Amino acid sequence: MNNAARRREDVRRRDDLNGLDYVEIDQHNSTRLYVYLLGKLTAELADALQPANFRIEGGARIRSIRVTNVHSVQQNDPERDDILVVDVNRRGDFSPFHLSVVETDQDGWPTGKPHPAFDQRFASIPLNFRADCPADLDCKTEPDCPPEVFEEPEIDYLAKDYASFRRLILDRLAVIMPEWTERHVPDLGITLVELLAYVGDHLSYYQDAVATEAYLDTARQRQSVRRHVRLVDYRLHEGCNARAWVVVEVSDDIELDAQRDYFITGFENDSPPTVDSRGFLPEMLRDKGGFLVYEPLVAQQAIHLWQAHNEIMFYTWGEREVCLPRGTTHATLRDEYVEDAEPDATQPE
Repeated sequence: MNNAARRREDVRRRDDLNGLDYVEIDQHNSTRLYVYLLGKLTAELADALQPANFRIEGGARIRSIRVTNVHSVQQNDPERDDILVVDVNRRGDFSPFHLSVVETDQDGWPTGKPHPAFDQRFASIPLNFRADCPADLDCKTEPDCPPEVFEEPEIDYLAKDYASFRRLILDRLAVIMPEWTERHVPDLGITLVELLAYVGDHLSYYQDAVATEAYLDTARQRQSVRRHVRLVDYRLHEGCNARAWVVVEVSDDIELDAQRDYFITGFENDSPPTVDSRGFLPEMLRDKGGFLVYEPLVAQQAIHLWQAHNEIMFYTWGEREVCLPRGTTHATLRDEYVEDAEPDATQPE
């Protein structure tokens, strides 16, 4: 809260002082003013205020505006301030005016002194008789004490990475500190420049990432897509692990345990490692890394691998040139024909 606002609240809380808050012009009668006060009017002050206590100054073409009548309007709501209804003899022009509450002398003539029952800071208020008229002129007034304008640096807003930020900072330092010409990496100044460039690069990446993840078409993270589709009452599936088809060739019929055995890929010498009876990789291989582990995706615990199924030929039904069209889901396979064994004569039928 600034000083003016703090003083306004102090006047509103006091009973021995009052002030002028703002003025409104009657829409149907332009010579009637509604003056809003800071707080409540006492009975003595309401009776003591006369037209001579109000003075209107200003104007370019229309001057000598006098107050002809004054009466107060008491507000029943304790939170609302009282109002003074002020009638004037004529309407002012587009020039700025000031309405002041002044003290009168013994003969009842107005003086230039503020009224003792009003705070000196809020005993006068600006007034505009033509505020409701449309105008093309800019009514903004220049401040009496404008803030100091500093020379702003020329910043390249295309700088987005570490190298561009480092170059931008060094160029700026060359302007404001021309005597500093050190460019060696161990220098403390270069260290600070590179540190700031690193932080700028990190913040720039964070801004780009936030803007990217803010839209469904450009989001790259699964959690961002999940949050977007949740807005339309769609629940995104959690997904599954990577899967791959594995071709296995065996030299004998074996049986694998789906819960204990697994497949390992990515060895430099193309030789499979030795696995102990518990199914774990040895410590040396685990420390080396550089391999992928795939577990069998089957429901049963036993996987049967047959040597005869290392290569299975298609049965072409006598055709010499055969092809499977795209989308084929079944074909006839070729296998050896095994005759049924003869029944044992010793066994009863």
